[in-house]
Amino acid sequence: MIVDQRGGLAGQLAVSVWTWGVFFWLLRTSPREWRLPFYACLVWATAGEILLSLVWVLYTYRLGNIPFFIPPGHVLVFYLGLVMAPRVPRAIVVLVPAAAIGYAAFALNDGSDTISIPLTVLFILCMQQPEGRRRYAVIFVAALMVEVYGTWIGNWVWHQDVPYLGLKSANPPLAAGAFYCALDVLVGLTVRGLKRLPRMASAPRLTAST
Repeated sequence: MIVDQRGGLAGQLAVSVWTWGVFFWLLRTSPREWRLPFYACLVWATAGEILLSLVWVLYTYRLGNIPFFIPPGHVLVFYLGLVMAPRVPRAIVVLVPAAAIGYAAFALNDGSDTISIPLTVLFILCMQQPEGRRRYAVIFVAALMVEVYGTWIGNWVWHQDVPYLGLKSANPPLAAGAFYCALDVLVGLTVRGLKRLPRMASAPRLTAST
């Protein structure tokens, strides 16, 4: 992100080439069953960036575009969640939501980051899926680190006034990781749905007897 911030459009393109290279390397070296989730993550991340940045205008990137490295960058965060989730202590499943709820209560009283209140609710809803709780907790924290660093060096900025909702946002909102967790949920739903299609197609069909 430093290269993107200091290198102008050329730096952004260089980072994009590198990130896409890492994406294709992960496709080649990761377990085969991860490939479909990677593709689903890429598609949903692209749609999400268009919606949140260009349509809803929650945040704006430095050059006013969506950098080409952002969609595969979401896949890298998703990959980090897959790899790290089995290695972190189970306590993270309790500690991260508790911290998020505590901050949401503070935001409600302070009024400067009220978008984090519905985002915390979204995060807690994601955590209701037992098989993904550690992964969501990891992604929530990792995404916050990315957001804090990216906004600190000026790669993008979250706008204080949230369009249409009358809420306020910090730069970044501390519960921004909820968007990444929701992306993970959408990936899971998409993969499960796509895997059902061959079974549905091969299922015997009842025909009316004449």
